Amino acid sequence: SETIAAAIQAGDSYTLTGDMTESVTIPKGKTFTLNLGGYTLTNETNKHTITVEKGATLTIEGTGTVDNVSHGKGALVNLGTTTLNGGMFTRSKEAGKYSPNDNGGNSWYTIDNGGTLTINKGVSVDNKGGYSSMIRNGADSNRKGSTLIINGGTFDGGINTVKNDEYGVLTINGGEFTNTAQFVIMNWNEATIKGGNFQTKDTAQAVLFTAKCAEEGAVGKLTIHNGTFEKAS
Repeated sequence: SETIAAAIQAGDSYTLTGDMTESVTIPKGKTFTLNLGGYTLTNETNKHTITVEKGATLTIEGTGTVDNVSHGKGALVNLGTTTLNGGMFTRSKEAGKYSPNDNGGNSWYTIDNGGTLTINKGVSVDNKGGYSSMIRNGADSNRKGSTLIINGGTFDGGINTVKNDEYGVLTINGGEFTNTAQFVIMNWNEATIKGGNFQTKDTAQAVLFTAKCAEEGAVGKLTIHNGTFEKAS
């Protein structure tokens, strides 16, 4: 059967016709659409499942799952421009623990963004662990302008559900966000919340956390226009 890599070389779209084990890279200059077709895409050993290079454009649609089962690797690492219109993104063998704080031998972000990432309604992201954040946006000066826009979807897990790191710009317009470990939203730079439901479950510390650091990319600015925020009693 055709690999996704061959489809990327040959054309501009591919639909999964069965469960696949392949680590996929969208190269600079390429625009590509991946339809999950109701199936599961799992990474090759010790690789990210999907990597979008700087200067590449990817759209993911359809139902189905993007999984990563390797320590220190993610289901999606975006350094280009990616739009998620469908799919479940997960780390099914995530073993990180919040207390005691330990990676369990298999932990990382489910999604790591260093480019422009838009997540729309119909997408779900989870991370069963409490060691790594579920989604990281930004990170360091190499990722200036990391932009994450969440318009909808369901997001559950990680030590923090969404970590807006240094140099990250986060906008949340809607979605369902839950966390059982630490914070639902951890913000170090610039975050704007215009809607959505944010809820801690069990022993999570707080719904929102924001702080400023000495670094230029960590201004600690959080703006809230709307939304529902609830801490478990």
